Amino acid sequence: MTTEIVSLSLSQIDEASEILQDAFNQGPIFRYLIPEAEQTRANFLRWFFKRALRYSQHYNHVYTTAGNLKGVAVWLPPERSIDTNILQLIPTALALPFQLGWSKLGRGISLLSAIEERHKLDMPSPHWYLSILGVAPACQGQGVGSSLLQPILKRADNEGLPCYLETATQSAVRFYQRHGFEVVWTGTFTEGSPCLWTMKREAYSD
Repeated sequence: MTTEIVSLSLSQIDEASEILQDAFNQGPIFRYLIPEAEQTRANFLRWFFKRALRYSQHYNHVYTTAGNLKGVAVWLPPERSIDTNILQLIPTALALPFQLGWSKLGRGISLLSAIEERHKLDMPSPHWYLSILGVAPACQGQGVGSSLLQPILKRADNEGLPCYLETATQSAVRFYQRHGFEVVWTGTFTEGSPCLWTMKREAYSD
């Protein structure tokens, strides 16, 4: 059965944030950044994803499933400006110490800075960037993630542009490989951080 994909509305951000915190709560990156109890991590992730989704709505490439929300995909377009991103994220960055705590803020900033530098090295030319892909745990393995990828993978093919992402699990690497992505780089960005993979998908032509 085909899963219908639609744009996420502003009224769905709270529900989408809940799905994403559920999908990423046990992920290596957030367990590294917030090693405390699961509920502490969940509270931070709800806060974080609400702001990430509101920010990403500026680019109109946030997708979910029609009807009951089962997952979310967030893409940033080729014209995305890194300087603009930083400026728009300043309010969130200023609030981070109160949400994450000063002791973890430096760890988070170091990791995000290293990821951004890797991104620039891997992809100096225009591309689509898969910022977030998360599926509700109860809906995983049903093709939801694959369906969420399709709108932009098809558009990227039509435009002749590559796509790029980072992921932190081998199972996700295998999933993305099935959709044409190849590993560009793998390693740890900072001392003690989990292994990450950066992946690129070249545009397909008929």
